[in-house]
Amino acid sequence: MWPRRRGGAPDAPGADGKAFNSLFGEILDWMLAPLLFLWPISIIVTHNVANSIANQPYDQALAVNVRAIARLVKVEGNLARVNFPAPARLILRADEDDTVYYQVLGFRGELLAGDKDIPPVTPPASVEPDLVMFRDEQIAGEDVRVAYQFLQPPDGARGRYVQLQVAETRNKRSTLASRVVTGVLLPQFAIIPIAVILVWLGLT
Repeated sequence: MWPRRRGGAPDAPGADGKAFNSLFGEILDWMLAPLLFLWPISIIVTHNVANSIANQPYDQALAVNVRAIARLVKVEGNLARVNFPAPARLILRADEDDTVYYQVLGFRGELLAGDKDIPPVTPPASVEPDLVMFRDEQIAGEDVRVAYQFLQPPDGARGRYVQLQVAETRNKRSTLASRVVTGVLLPQFAIIPIAVILVWLGLT
């Protein structure tokens, strides 16, 4: 005879096993669901960190180019001019992976040298000497990274600045960011199945 519950009803065979399997599955779900939820978040965070890492060395190179062009700018009275020799321009544009643009704008926003395609920006309220800033833009429908600087004339007149900009497409940056993401995510593909197996074994 089957053992009876309190009240006289006999227990069905396998009732304890079904209860155990139900509890086992519920615990497994509660432990694995956060893991599977956090994994896409980890991918997004890793991608953002990778982009930041990829920007740093190439931003420094853009800043060096901006400062090099700044040394070629001469201000004489109310006029600014730039003497940018052809060999230097060739060196600046000599990049096998990316397209490089540069631009020098005078006090009235007139183009003194370089490409007109880079969108100009409004000078800030105060300009720090030798400060190079960065922003993301688009040129001809393509994403670019722009380094730019404002040069104030020797007389220090406010509102009169020479604007220097160097822009570069993002091919090298994207390649480096992809390598960082791949290097981080590949181990995760191995770690997550191992974690699932360990949780299952632990619950068992």
